[in-house]
Amino acid sequence: MSTLLARDYERMLDLAVALLEDPCGTPPWSLMLTELTDVLGCCMGIFADGTERVAAFAPHDLGDLPLNELLGEYAPQHVLARHYVATGDTTPLAVTDFVSQRDWRQTGVYDSVYGLTGATHQIAVPLAAPTGVLYSFLLGRRGRDFTQRERAYLQRVQPLLLRADAHQRQLRRSREASGGTDPSALGITAREVTVLSLLAEGLTTAAIARRLQIAPGTANKHRENLYRKLGAGDRVSAVLRAQKLGILTAND
Repeated sequence: MSTLLARDYERMLDLAVALLEDPCGTPPWSLMLTELTDVLGCCMGIFADGTERVAAFAPHDLGDLPLNELLGEYAPQHVLARHYVATGDTTPLAVTDFVSQRDWRQTGVYDSVYGLTGATHQIAVPLAAPTGVLYSFLLGRRGRDFTQRERAYLQRVQPLLLRADAHQRQLRRSREASGGTDPSALGITAREVTVLSLLAEGLTTAAIARRLQIAPGTANKHRENLYRKLGAGDRVSAVLRAQKLGILTAND
């Protein structure tokens, strides 16, 4: 796996960029889980979104399993879930960071997951969440534990997942406020809608870059694209134009 930290990271970066430019604002978790499980050779990947349910999974055949029931039953006992819920930690960690593989095999959680998926080793990649909330990817595979190189890969990928999550949250708030108007008819991407909603809040380009964890130059490029697509010359006219078109509400 000598190319893991180069080629595979680039694949995830390409996927993240494509998702951020998706005019439909497709939730990215299934695609990202598919990428992660493929790169790491995993037989199981789920995303718990803080609502006590599985929001995404990979591979596809996991959909035949009662994932929500399993999450509800075993999350309170799972060593990784207990850690993240109690601490709010965002460090990617494996089960064997807490217990030996021998002790892990003696648990009911192991028996259930192994029996259904064949996964013998598990690692989690959490996203930012308040203490008490499980908001994390969980990956499992057969045969061998996750290496230091693979852990380094997940640590490098995690900021992309965090940015995608910040983007989705802001986009969802904007769409809820606007009544779900689709801006794609004007060629405005989901990422640009996110930037537009932040412009409506009065944020500067630098502040938008910090909020979305992107480079100031990237935020500035999104702003320029919005001005062009909306036929506006400044922030105020762009926001007013977007409100008139129903992309934003007057309260944004």
